[in-house]
Amino acid sequence: MPITRPPKAVWNELRWICWNRDKRKCVRCKKRVLFDGFHLDHIISGKYGTNKIRNLRVLCPRCHILRACFRHRGMTAKALASGIIPVNWREMVWEDDQKTILKALGKMGSETV
Repeated sequence: MPITRPPKAVWNELRWICWNRDKRKCVRCKKRVLFDGFHLDHIISGKYGTNKIRNLRVLCPRCHILRACFRHRGMTAKALASGIIPVNWREMVWEDDQKTILKALGKMGSETV
């Protein structure tokens, strides 16, 4: 997550916009997700990330936890205990490709958001 998070009302509006843009599905596994059940993921997080729509995407909890990002490791133990991810979760970890990262940075396409 970027250094600052917008106010809750703005964050909920961003969630709504992204959820509809991504057709109410996890962009990774294409599983349909409810509004209250998805994770809004920052493609680029930390001090280089932003809360711009092009840097946000809908992920189901499982795909979000399995993303290869050290900031997500805190979710692993709870996900294991609740059965969201299996014990062999390390085999399922995934990373973004360069095209996805460049798009989030605004280096590709004519997206103005």
